[in-house]
Amino acid sequence: MDFCKRTEELWKIYFSAEEEDVQKALECIDENCVIIGTGTHEYYLGLEEFLPEMGRELKERSDISFHFKNFWCQQVEIVPDACLVYGGIHIWWESSDREICIDMDSRFSVVYRRMGEQWKIVHIHQSMPNREQMRGEYYPKTLVEQVIEVKKIADKMARLAQKDSLTELINFRTFEKIWGSWREKDSWLYVIDFDDFKLFNDTYGHVAGNQALRNVAGILEASVRSRDVVCRMGGDEFLLLCGNLQSLEMAKSLAQRILHNVAMRGREEEEPWPAISIGGTAVREEDSLEEAMERADKALYEVKRSTKNGWKLDGNEAVEAK
Repeated sequence: MDFCKRTEELWKIYFSAEEEDVQKALECIDENCVIIGTGTHEYYLGLEEFLPEMGRELKERSDISFHFKNFWCQQVEIVPDACLVYGGIHIWWESSDREICIDMDSRFSVVYRRMGEQWKIVHIHQSMPNREQMRGEYYPKTLVEQVIEVKKIADKMARLAQKDSLTELINFRTFEKIWGSWREKDSWLYVIDFDDFKLFNDTYGHVAGNQALRNVAGILEASVRSRDVVCRMGGDEFLLLCGNLQSLEMAKSLAQRILHNVAMRGREEEEPWPAISIGGTAVREEDSLEEAMERADKALYEVKRSTKNGWKLDGNEAVEAK
């Protein structure tokens, strides 16, 4: 009998985790088969002990689809009624976003024994001499846990990459992506800038300046709806993208509300407090982000040149905060 081919088929069934195929493969294993692993030295005396653990492992790695990079084995007859198969399995898997990759090279030995008219597996031993395995770890359980942990870290890093580290608002790169998929009607883009922020930092220090940026970021988020977008573009400049402002009066009201909220918070605080200026523009259907920002910036700088601590919408007069 070609035990090497049979063993390869059994390992592929095991790593594929298809329940129907696994059930058929189990028919080749004697109920008293001894199964040994490495890492935490798993040791199962028979299928009754092994199957519950195997079920948990297969469930944990249901989202993973292993591919065989290499398989090799040799068979050696021990006695006429027993045969040893030993070899190696090199498997590979990569997540769809390419952030997680498994590249494992393990070794195994399997003992077959003739039992009546059938050959049954009576012993399985798998070891994992690969660079990813750490002390106390074994496959599949801890490797799956590693995959989950790495995915959590990758998700966390992805979230951090979207945010400004000082204010925890989204950063400009993320804002650009949102702009590309933005479909809200009656939208307005606002550019918000601190007045004389360099002088503020020179007078009170950069620690106070950073705290002022965090405070204003919180006010901006509290002044708009949850579906609106608040971004720290860089330095002391912020962007707002707000939808469903169905009239010019609503757009003006939002700018005035932001200025009012910033000023009111400043009166309550004992610490140094900045003034801000706002420029805004209605978003046109054909607008690129650069085109909309250019109009909003122009409105902002007209406020800066005239009143400061005020707001102006594209095509309207600048208004000083009251």
